[in-house]
Amino acid sequence: MQFRNPRAVVLLFGGILIAVQAAFWLLPRASFSVNEKRVLAEAPRLTLSDIADGSAFTEIDSYLSDHFPGREALVGANAYLSQAEGRNALGDIVRGRDSWLFPAPLAADSAVLDKNMQAIAAFADKQTVPVYLMAVPTAGAVVTEKLPALHFAYPDAALLEEAQQLAGNNVHWVDVMSAFAGAAQPESLYYRTDHHWTSAGAYAAYCLLMQAQGRTPAAPDTFDVERVAGFYGTSYAKSGLWLTEPDEIELWTDPALQTVTTVYDANRAEPARQEGMLFRAYLDEADKYPVFLSGNHAQVHIETSADTGRHLLVIKDSYAHALAPFLAEAYQTIDLIDLRYFKQETISDWLAANPSVDEILFVYGLQSMAEDKTLQWLE
Repeated sequence: MQFRNPRAVVLLFGGILIAVQAAFWLLPRASFSVNEKRVLAEAPRLTLSDIADGSAFTEIDSYLSDHFPGREALVGANAYLSQAEGRNALGDIVRGRDSWLFPAPLAADSAVLDKNMQAIAAFADKQTVPVYLMAVPTAGAVVTEKLPALHFAYPDAALLEEAQQLAGNNVHWVDVMSAFAGAAQPESLYYRTDHHWTSAGAYAAYCLLMQAQGRTPAAPDTFDVERVAGFYGTSYAKSGLWLTEPDEIELWTDPALQTVTTVYDANRAEPARQEGMLFRAYLDEADKYPVFLSGNHAQVHIETSADTGRHLLVIKDSYAHALAPFLAEAYQTIDLIDLRYFKQETISDWLAANPSVDEILFVYGLQSMAEDKTLQWLE
């Protein structure tokens, strides 16, 4: 190919390279990506050992990639270009109808899920109190009408059936999959831009738990519902589809119920304590989901005015956070423990020091159960 004015092409190309270099060095560095909801790489501190083992070059590559001028705009442009080419699966995200962004189907390998279920079953066999398990299917397996015409199959039903068989006789299985798949409005149970269930979905799961225990759940009109606009979840952050409309996040509160929440972390000198279960400061931040229990922590302790005298231990991932306001209707004391961060003692040690526990509830998204190996350290 021959250019009519090759000098102009060279000058243009050179000018672009100089402009990009100047922008990289002169523009201010962001430490956090609002759209991607993650901390960006810091400038590497090179040492001889880092250079010798090659890790320095990985750090440099991450830093240059995270701080490339106009990076988020380029990520978005690439995502929409992929859409135009007919590729609706963008890494971990599948774009559905009506601005739905679904986590991609889980990998078929269920080895981790099997080991996790064996650990839960062995743990339940040792307990003298009832043990319940609530495994939450992914949105793509439930909100099927919003999936694109072409997509890989979601194996949730088969994986959950396998998990239930491995649970054993001492685990009370709460069948979320059947209830959600048969719901009149399944799209109300999950966020469009996030992998979590909505508060309406958490309420539906709470009702299932109460039914499994032979108890009556609090009626929906028990709660005041506040809707907060502008919620962009984890699916949005992974997609690059920055023009997607945001969700509303719903906050369900019982005005007649008083609660005190205490948050514990290994790196926290003193536990954080506040009235109520909603941490409203997060509503002004890019990531609003931590409004529920302040996000992920080793342990959260909740005291409620529910005069039941009952104590619940929840072993969980982040799906339990939106469930907590409903559990507070049935329990006077709730402890939520996240095994990813709970490193000071075993669950067995904790139970020995807290003999007042009446029930134990596992709450996990199916993706965590199929990928997170911390459950295998359950004791």
